[in-house]
Amino acid sequence: MKCFIVITLLLCSRLVFGSDTLVTVTYDEFIEQVIKNHPVAFQASIKQKIGESNLTESKGAFDPKFFGNINQKYFGDKQYYSHLNSGIKIPTWFGLSAEAGYSVNEGVFLNPESRMPDAGLWYAGLRLELGNGLIIDQRRAEFEKAKLFLNSSEIERLGILNQLKRDASIAYWEWLKSYQELVVYQEAYENALARFEALKSTVLFGDRPAIDTVEASIALQSRSLSLLRSQTKLENAELNIELYLWDRGFVPLEIENVTPELNSSAAEYISLSKMDTLMKNHPYLQMNDLKSEMLKIDVQLKKEQLKPNLTLKYNALSEPINSNPIAEYALSNYTWGATFSYPMLTRKERGGLKQAKLKLNDQELKNTMFSAELKYKVKSTLNNYTFSIEQAEINGKIVRSNQKLYNAEQTLFNLGESSVFMINSRENTWLKTQINAIKSDIEVRKMKTEIDYLLFIL
Repeated sequence: MKCFIVITLLLCSRLVFGSDTLVTVTYDEFIEQVIKNHPVAFQASIKQKIGESNLTESKGAFDPKFFGNINQKYFGDKQYYSHLNSGIKIPTWFGLSAEAGYSVNEGVFLNPESRMPDAGLWYAGLRLELGNGLIIDQRRAEFEKAKLFLNSSEIERLGILNQLKRDASIAYWEWLKSYQELVVYQEAYENALARFEALKSTVLFGDRPAIDTVEASIALQSRSLSLLRSQTKLENAELNIELYLWDRGFVPLEIENVTPELNSSAAEYISLSKMDTLMKNHPYLQMNDLKSEMLKIDVQLKKEQLKPNLTLKYNALSEPINSNPIAEYALSNYTWGATFSYPMLTRKERGGLKQAKLKLNDQELKNTMFSAELKYKVKSTLNNYTFSIEQAEINGKIVRSNQKLYNAEQTLFNLGESSVFMINSRENTWLKTQINAIKSDIEVRKMKTEIDYLLFIL
């Protein structure tokens, strides 16, 4: 069920249901409510949590692992063999891993090389990758990329909030425009109604011809239609506003007896030095750099795979005496081994490296294009913003001039030296200039919102 509340009081942690008093909600209060409680804001936080869980997963590749295996064969009444081996493997950040464990082999038909003391053998040693895998391997590459992905996830979270703020801001400005237009049309309707009622009285006394009431009635009907249209527009704007109003991301809210702030300043000076700084540190430029860094890791990994596979393994051996694994330890007791492999043509490795380099080149070209496009969008929007401010100032002057003409015409009309046609004409012109001024003012606000969006000003 939707809650009927007054938003401003909600922001102050007080709920008022069905209040008859009009409450003004400022733009800052509205945006704060949206960023804190909109479902999309909660979804944005999931991005960062995904990045954190991805980093945790990649760290798992370096977790120590217990292992164990047993193989036995029985035939007739004989135990042919029994092989038992268990222990722990500890990977490290470099191409080195440690291993320790215990082995015991028994049976009638054991392979001679598998024979060992009855108590078995303890072993501990190292495994070292000297070729492919010494500098970087798949698990280290995934870990490095996971750290970059975590930073990228934070930028994605901010990007979602930035988009949410932009959309909510546009909805607020449309709401403000609809409300301002309603105020203008309401005043025009009241003026037309008062003029119509006054004319009816003057016609009865013969001071005005009856045809003036017809013209005044047409003007009143026109004002009534404009007022009705503006009321519908405002209702639709309020419905759009409600899309952004939630309580803790789960309860949709409705506005009742709430108005936007009418007297907030639309124009705001934007420092070019501040804009340049924001451009250099733009989150999306940083995200593109992170994508390039991830691809550089892939290139490094593919280069590593061109090296031969050379693995050295060494294990020290010790027979347990009275459960003491190192009682009879000697340097002469050990096993060691080496493995080597290298593909003759390295077509798979060379092809993989070429693809990784091409993907990196492609991303760097995208980064360059994105940076250029961003600069263009910011500068062109800033130009439009400057123009919209100048346009709003001119429209404000036009409104004041037409208001003076209308007031002068109203004075003449009251003195009987003007006609209904002239007063209606002056009022129509004044009305149109007011609507144009409102549109210009809202355009300034939208341009500022667009600049904030492009520069990631949250």
